[in-house]
Amino acid sequence: MAKIKLLITTLIILSFLLTSCNLTQKFKTDNNGCAELKDAAKDNCYLEARKCSKIQNELTRDTCVVELAKIKKELAVCNLIVTEKVKANCQEQIAELTNTQSICNEIKDRYWEDNCQFHLAVNNNKSVYCSLIKNDQQRADCFIEIAFATNDQLLCEFLDAEGRDKCFFKIAAQTKNFELCNEIKSPLGIESCKLKVIKVTNDKSKCESFKSKDFKDLCLEYFVGK
Repeated sequence: MAKIKLLITTLIILSFLLTSCNLTQKFKTDNNGCAELKDAAKDNCYLEARKCSKIQNELTRDTCVVELAKIKKELAVCNLIVTEKVKANCQEQIAELTNTQSICNEIKDRYWEDNCQFHLAVNNNKSVYCSLIKNDQQRADCFIEIAFATNDQLLCEFLDAEGRDKCFFKIAAQTKNFELCNEIKSPLGIESCKLKVIKVTNDKSKCESFKSKDFKDLCLEYFVGK
């Protein structure tokens, strides 16, 4: 009788273990139990598991596909996205990740196309890509960033009057090019630029070059006690 009870107990334990094993396996194959959740929580669970096809909400599913595209670094994956702006964002990110400027030209959304051209231009110091940017301010920012990064004073010419003067000022200071200050249109800007370069180069002799007495005095005053 004792043996029969032991056998029954053993069978019950084995049955319990097998059931637990099956439940655990089901839980794992269902990505940590996503199917047991509801609505947004369910979609977010599948999003974290990168099971995009199981997501019901369109925007969440598209966001999931973007992440898959980034992981795989494959532009083709972006074509699975329904929402046009999200698709454009996906293309822009793949262009950056793969450093492929030609992808920017395929983007239909103007905002993301401009961002794509901007980042590929700045990341590679390719000013030619700046010209492809349609937004005036972003195009100017593109030229400025590359001008400062490369000290290419020719890029200053692509800017409006105010931006041009600021561009020459900074490059003159960075390159310690005293003569470049003369490219600035504003007389006050020229003097300010020269004073900056003099301070950077620590060249007191150039204080005599100022036309303005005020700037000459400021220059000489800077070197007092040095």
